[in-house]
Amino acid sequence: MTSLTVDENGLVPPGLCPNCHVHSGFSIRSSGLSTYIWPHVQTEHPSAEYQLEYGMRTWLRQILANCGHCGKSVVLHQLIRFREYGETGEVPRVIQVWPERQPRELHASAPNAVRDLFAEGARAEAAEAFRAAGAMYRAAVEELCKDLGAEGNNLFSEINDLVNRGVTREIVEDFHEARFLGNWSLHDGLEFSAEEVADVADLIAEAVHILYVQPEERRAMRDARKARRDAFAAGNP
Repeated sequence: MTSLTVDENGLVPPGLCPNCHVHSGFSIRSSGLSTYIWPHVQTEHPSAEYQLEYGMRTWLRQILANCGHCGKSVVLHQLIRFREYGETGEVPRVIQVWPERQPRELHASAPNAVRDLFAEGARAEAAEAFRAAGAMYRAAVEELCKDLGAEGNNLFSEINDLVNRGVTREIVEDFHEARFLGNWSLHDGLEFSAEEVADVADLIAEAVHILYVQPEERRAMRDARKARRDAFAAGNP
């Protein structure tokens, strides 16, 4: 399960959609208090007298939200603790309960070592172990630099050397973002939000698409064109 938050307007801020796997915003389609959790299960709102007698109680709010990118639905649960009638206490984060969120994966065109490190970071991200995720996403970038032939005596210089390997300045800057996240997670123990970690994961996935997936797609199209030409030439000697 993955935690999200709800802002003052009732909107779920951007997160990774489990349907289209795009970092998107969510809009609430419907919601309502559905179950009185403790100490008894009931469906009616407790009276003020009842709450004063038994203290704070917890209700379950079920939320149906739509992804702003693909429009598909997710089901969220939110626990709300009432102190007095009409007044809420702490409102915990929303929990996505359906569909089950799967950890991210890089495209099969990426090197296996990079995919393994990224997948481990994705599992940590899905478990909300964000510092561990930051460390593994940094390791994935370090492995990417190695695969691309970058040289240097540390990751900073290796990332900068990618410019000499034909990598764009924009991707180099994105890799530095992953380096910052990993360094601050490992060495300074800083805690990052789900959105910050997801943003870095998205940057890595986009870089892999540009550096590995697109060239593979272009090679496949060239091979297909050659095969068509060869077949035409064979049939028309």
